[in-house]
Amino acid sequence: MSLLSRLLISVTLALAVILVGTLGWSVTAARQYLDGQLESEGDNAASALALSLSQPANQDAVTRELLMMALFDTGKFDAIAFTDVGGKPVFEREQAPQAHYKGQAPAWFAQLLPLSAPRAQREVSDGWKQVGQLSLTVNNGYAYDALWHSSTRMALLVLVAGLAWALFVAGLIRWFRRLLRQQVEAQVMAIGKQAASSDALGTEPDTGSAQVAELASVVSAIHATRERVRATAQEQGERIESLQLELHSDPVTGLANRRYFINELRRMLGAPAGSGGNGHLMLFRQRDLLAVNAQLNHAGADAWLATVGQQVKAVLAGEGSADHPIQLARLNGSDFIVLIPRVDGLHALTLVERIRQTLEGLRVMLADARRCRWAYALTDYTSGSAVGEVLARLDQALMRAESAGHDEVEFLTQDDAQTGKPVAAQGQWQQMLEQALSTPGALSLRLRPLALDGQRQTLQQEASLALHAGDGSTLGGALFLPVAVRLGLSGAFDAEAIKLGLAWLAEHADDALVVRISLPSLAQPRFQPQVQSILQAAAPQTTARLVLELDAYALQTDAEEVATFAREVTACGAGMALRRLDQSPMALAQLHALTLRYVKLGGDFAEQALASPGTRQLLIAMLDTARGLQVPALVPALVAAEAAVLLRERGANLLVDAP
Repeated sequence: MSLLSRLLISVTLALAVILVGTLGWSVTAARQYLDGQLESEGDNAASALALSLSQPANQDAVTRELLMMALFDTGKFDAIAFTDVGGKPVFEREQAPQAHYKGQAPAWFAQLLPLSAPRAQREVSDGWKQVGQLSLTVNNGYAYDALWHSSTRMALLVLVAGLAWALFVAGLIRWFRRLLRQQVEAQVMAIGKQAASSDALGTEPDTGSAQVAELASVVSAIHATRERVRATAQEQGERIESLQLELHSDPVTGLANRRYFINELRRMLGAPAGSGGNGHLMLFRQRDLLAVNAQLNHAGADAWLATVGQQVKAVLAGEGSADHPIQLARLNGSDFIVLIPRVDGLHALTLVERIRQTLEGLRVMLADARRCRWAYALTDYTSGSAVGEVLARLDQALMRAESAGHDEVEFLTQDDAQTGKPVAAQGQWQQMLEQALSTPGALSLRLRPLALDGQRQTLQQEASLALHAGDGSTLGGALFLPVAVRLGLSGAFDAEAIKLGLAWLAEHADDALVVRISLPSLAQPRFQPQVQSILQAAAPQTTARLVLELDAYALQTDAEEVATFAREVTACGAGMALRRLDQSPMALAQLHALTLRYVKLGGDFAEQALASPGTRQLLIAMLDTARGLQVPALVPALVAAEAAVLLRERGANLLVDAP
């Protein structure tokens, strides 16, 4: 502890003792004074009343009672009694316990500083003859009030004085630290800094202006040291900055570049398994970058890519740890990669899904009235893996995603896809998926309750499939459904999801359930008759609470088939809905052909409408069309306040997770 701190603490303790002692002394003196006042008041009142009762005109019993009653009614006395010479009570009045004046002082204060309730006695005579004795007991409630107010004011004064001293001490310490920083610390820290101000470094120190004379020589020595390293520090700083920008950063997005990322990946793969050697890699590619360049021009495309990097970095903020941070890099013009060390599979998939949703909201409308597409790939890695092997596996997963044409994440694990053996990995997937379809209990639903913003009652439950593998692990739909699409099994899994949904609705009579249907399932000839058979076999009151949700892109690409499927579903009593209408605006032309429970729009699209007049008009057209068809429009409530106001004005409903 410094000498200044010790001095301040000792003075503070001394001041605290003085203030507390002054407070105690003042309160004790006030208490003694009030005790004396109570006793004096009792004596004076007893003497005055006894003198009045001794007057010849006040000798009859009625007059005496009136005089004593008048004094008692003032409320300043707890009891008044008058006895004759034989001790027999002639007049007695005493305040009831509930009528006693308690005063404003709290009970603990009265117990801590008790006041006396003095009792005064006086003789009453008729001439020279004694006729009785008068006794009064003073009420001390008003004295407690006076003591309480006096004590609180004194305590407040002590607190104010203590606070003023504390502020003074804080200011003194702050001044001393600022003095050290200005005179010593700032100059020491500036030594060797790159790009330090040449003017500041080259100025001779004004030792005569030092606020503390003892620091003048220290300041002069520090300045001399700074002068000796000034030129070297500037040169090295500029050189380091230039090399860092060139070697580690992408000039367009400001993210790490390929060289830096590969070095970081190599370091991670070489680390022990317990210190960051295991993790996941995600690669996402913009498949229409040339079209985006043509649509936005070169500068606009660069700005859009920079926005993509910033948005994904915002999603990754707070994830990972200081020792093993999650890193984002741009490998080339259209490829971005994310290094996710020391994260389990479920958490990695959740994080990847958040990135995917963010990127879906940043899709650009192209000249052919469609939005640009992303392809997503994910793989895992373990300590000791080769960099080339991991990147090759990731590239293989990306090629699968591009060939499948969907916007889901292709996850190719180290065990399921060895380099050069894709057929074996696909066979393993097919065996696992077919086994799940034939094994009771292998598939289950994960539910997400949703409610309208501002309401506590659940509007509906959104269901997604989960697969329970034979090794005890559980795979989310985002992991295995893209593989099911590629293998032609999506219809079977969607049908199984409908069965599970109807079974759940049969057990929950007050809930509504949403089951998503994939577009490839509609193209399978057995799917629609199978769904119709499942719905017809269920109870009508159960089917009425089921909603099948399709991507609006299906209505844009094959309106006739979607309309046929929707008619069959609604004829069975179930409902139909469309999601991501904002990403398929051409579907508006066919919206009237369907009977829908609702349509969904993305929250990112609503926020883009605030900055883009064209997007705003498109959003208004979608909401007005839905309102004209009496179809509710649902939007996730995670939007800016201005976007929420616009949506509500246009009749949209904001969805939130139900409590």
